[in-house]
Amino acid sequence: MSVRTHFTTRLDDDVTARRALVVYALLFLYYGFFFVPILWLVSSSLKADAILFSSDLVLLPPPEHFTLANYQRVLSDRLFQGYFLNSTAVAVQTTVLTLLCGVPAAYAVSRFDFPGRDYVVVGFLSSQMLPLVLVLIPFFTVMFRLRLIDTLLGLVLAHTVVSLPFVIWLLKGFFDGIPQSLDDAAMMDGCSRIQIMYRIIIPLSLPGIAVAGFYAFLASWNDFLFVSVLSQSDATRTLPFGLQLFQSANQVDWGAVTAAATLTMIPVVLLFALVHRWLVEGLTTSGMKGS
Repeated sequence: MSVRTHFTTRLDDDVTARRALVVYALLFLYYGFFFVPILWLVSSSLKADAILFSSDLVLLPPPEHFTLANYQRVLSDRLFQGYFLNSTAVAVQTTVLTLLCGVPAAYAVSRFDFPGRDYVVVGFLSSQMLPLVLVLIPFFTVMFRLRLIDTLLGLVLAHTVVSLPFVIWLLKGFFDGIPQSLDDAAMMDGCSRIQIMYRIIIPLSLPGIAVAGFYAFLASWNDFLFVSVLSQSDATRTLPFGLQLFQSANQVDWGAVTAAATLTMIPVVLLFALVHRWLVEGLTTSGMKGS
């Protein structure tokens, strides 16, 4: 290797190292912007009132001010327990129903060439551009006529209607990445369209389905707008509404509120930890598996 080549290689390595340092520094600032509030929330839920309302910024509570009383107070609250069960039931049923409807619909839009197909896809995207508050009153009227006000089924249907357009559009992208030749070969072997979908398309699109399912679960779990309108009693209210349990007109129990918010966040974090490999693969490959 000549001196010039060695110098050029070393210069390129230095430039690459600087770029990597800048990229990691920016990533550290970016994720710090999100993780510091979460860390503060968890830390506040473990603080005693004496330090929680202190004017000094204390991120981690000292041992003498560390307490689990906030979590004990929240977990012993029967209403909070009921809200947690309602959130779990509604989110799980919404995810299942959204995927049961979204997968066949996305397969049909991806594989069948029918008049107005492009307009259907544009309609799915256009529905996500409008604020949900615009459809809240008409949706309430429909639910009232169907006698689904103050029912868990009404919440499941509302959350499914909100999540389904985006899920169909997302899954269509994954299905488009699977070669049509696989469908043709399966049809030559005697498979029906339904068999092709369940035996070929779905196994090849599991990362995309995981992304869609996670989105549907998250949208249902975090919803407050429809719950505040469609739920009329504690029997159907969910966790986002339940955070109001620990505040009144005169004061807010911040220790209990931060503990409740932390408990509300835990199921989503656990679900992400379980499916993060599929989520990363689904978001990076964009359904190109098998193409």
